[in-house]
Amino acid sequence: MTYDDKIAIGYSQAIYEEMVHASSKFPMFASEHEGYAIILEEMDELWDAVKLNQKNPERANMICKECIQVGAMALRFLHDMQIRREQE
Repeated sequence: MTYDDKIAIGYSQAIYEEMVHASSKFPMFASEHEGYAIILEEMDELWDAVKLNQKNPERANMICKECIQVGAMALRFLHDMQIRREQE
């Protein structure tokens, strides 16, 4: 299996940008429980996209979008936990 840096960097940038966008709209996660719940909600949305009919022309785009959102919320969770630790 080959690894393509351009693809990985492109998706990493998209994940970062989505995290920044979400952070501008919503406050820090109130707790680890909230962070987990948000990631779980995004995973449920990804699962819904995966279950779509494979002939659906929007399926692949929807899966990519949801994967980016899962990654963004995981990054946000890590970020917020680090900020909280530094404030203690």
